[in-house]
Amino acid sequence: MKTIKRLSILLLAVLAGMNINAQEKKAVQVTFIYPVGTAGTNSVDYTNNFSFNIIGGLNGGVNGFELGSVANINKGNVNGCQISGVCNITSGNNKGDIISGVCNMASGDSKGLLVSGVTNLTKGQSKGVEISGVANVSGSHKGLQLSTINFVKGSLSGSQIGVVNYAKKGKGVQVGIVNVCGDDDGVLPVGLFNVVKNGYYAFEVSTNELFITSLSYKMGKEEFHSIFRAGIGEHNKKSVFSTGFGFGSIIPIKGNHKLNMELICDALHYNGKWGDKKMNLLNQFNLNYQYQVTKHFAIKAGPSFKTFVTNQKENGEFVDVIKMPHTLFEHAGGKYKVAGWIGFNVGAVFSL
Repeated sequence: MKTIKRLSILLLAVLAGMNINAQEKKAVQVTFIYPVGTAGTNSVDYTNNFSFNIIGGLNGGVNGFELGSVANINKGNVNGCQISGVCNITSGNNKGDIISGVCNMASGDSKGLLVSGVTNLTKGQSKGVEISGVANVSGSHKGLQLSTINFVKGSLSGSQIGVVNYAKKGKGVQVGIVNVCGDDDGVLPVGLFNVVKNGYYAFEVSTNELFITSLSYKMGKEEFHSIFRAGIGEHNKKSVFSTGFGFGSIIPIKGNHKLNMELICDALHYNGKWGDKKMNLLNQFNLNYQYQVTKHFAIKAGPSFKTFVTNQKENGEFVDVIKMPHTLFEHAGGKYKVAGWIGFNVGAVFSL
């Protein structure tokens, strides 16, 4: 992220010096490589309806269509469609469809569709859709950002979809592995690690019909948060450990009364065996009533619908890794055994 930011600052510093606006209009220009072209060194004085840069061109602006095999560089605004094999660079504003193999950069604003193989960089405000292979970087953004890394220095109003999403202020949805948002203006982060200023962060100690104790950590917002969990139990005098991940949502009912829904998948480790390539998955949907005792402390309880899938066998028979109190259904095939039942969940929540 630091490397991208430094490169962005350097490129925008170069663009900042390109502040000459085109004064005349031309229908067509053709450039082999600047300044070898139909307009020569005066190409920066013209806005072209159709611009063709065989290798790379430096022009005043575009009001129509521009095509370049390597680079399209403009000192003014670009309106219409611009396609380049490597990069499109403008010191003005982009409006329309801007497509490149490596990068699109604008020191002004961008509006429309930006598609790049590596990065889209807009110093000002971007509106519309940004799609890139590595990073979308904008001063502020309205619309959709789709990339490995989406970075909005200011305000986001829309959606970010990627591995890492960041916005200083957010309204909309972030979907990724890591979602970070500063001021919450109505953002909903959906991912593994969700960090929101003044968001929901809590520890929970719980128990159910299978595990003596489970410890969970929750992060994100009450409306939607990720859950990391570990638990310990015992069956046939052998230890059963669990490690799991899931998602939760807390819905206010009235006053201190809330509804807490959770969807969690736990991997069970039987008799202290970790990483033995045996699959023991406990999937559960918890529907809890939660009472907020104080601002930072709540208690919860409710039913839990559970399904258990295992392929662990000893001497050709499935092992009872856990003791199920009863079953609503149970099926044992050649490789897997599946069972389901309704249990319970009780816990205490300590929010930060």
